[in-house]
Amino acid sequence: MLSGSTALKKRIFAICERSGDILPGAAFCGVRFGDGDGSIPEDASVVCCGRISGDAMLFRTEDGRIYFSVCDGWGEEDGMLYGMQMDFSFDFRHPTTVETILAECDAALGTYHTWGGAMAYQARKRTLDAIRSVMG
Repeated sequence: MLSGSTALKKRIFAICERSGDILPGAAFCGVRFGDGDGSIPEDASVVCCGRISGDAMLFRTEDGRIYFSVCDGWGEEDGMLYGMQMDFSFDFRHPTTVETILAECDAALGTYHTWGGAMAYQARKRTLDAIRSVMG
């Protein structure tokens, strides 16, 4: 017998395997991940922004507040987006447009004087650069 999380992963894998590619602008009524990541509410309306790389796509919530990447596989069933796993999630903490995103990506990210702070800075910079690569 499979555990509940393993059964969900298997189901999501099957959905992703039989789905076609998702085009930028495609909208979904919710999102579920095979790795059980709960940082995006399952009932959040999401929109596809485009491909980040060969195995990653960028999505955003309908209001543009949260941007996240889905990697290793994605698909659609009954208006719901399914993804194998999320690579990153970035919450702008307010609704955004392409212009505000590009401005925030260009803004100073801050300076840090500790090793941990420098690592956080680099992670945030990589995430914003990935978002910018698709958005502008």
